Amino acid sequence: MNFIKDPLLGEYFIQIDEYNYSVYKTIMPDSGTPYDSCIGHCSSLEAALNKIVDNKMKQSSYTSIKNYIIELRNIKNEFKQHFL
Repeated sequence: MNFIKDPLLGEYFIQIDEYNYSVYKTIMPDSGTPYDSCIGHCSSLEAALNKIVDNKMKQSSYTSIKNYIIELRNIKNEFKQHFL
């Protein structure tokens, strides 16, 4: 298995095997012992990056749909600028 661990992904990384792209998030609990939590299995790298964007968006609350869309666009634009 191979991994993509890019600093721009932050606490996320992608595990690559012959069947799919598995997206993981490194969780740091209060105990101080980090662990990796699988947040999805994707059929393409693009889908894996979209899964990361989706998970990042679910980590916060938003005061309006407009603010949600602005943040979503900001994250996607950052990924496009650096990855695509």
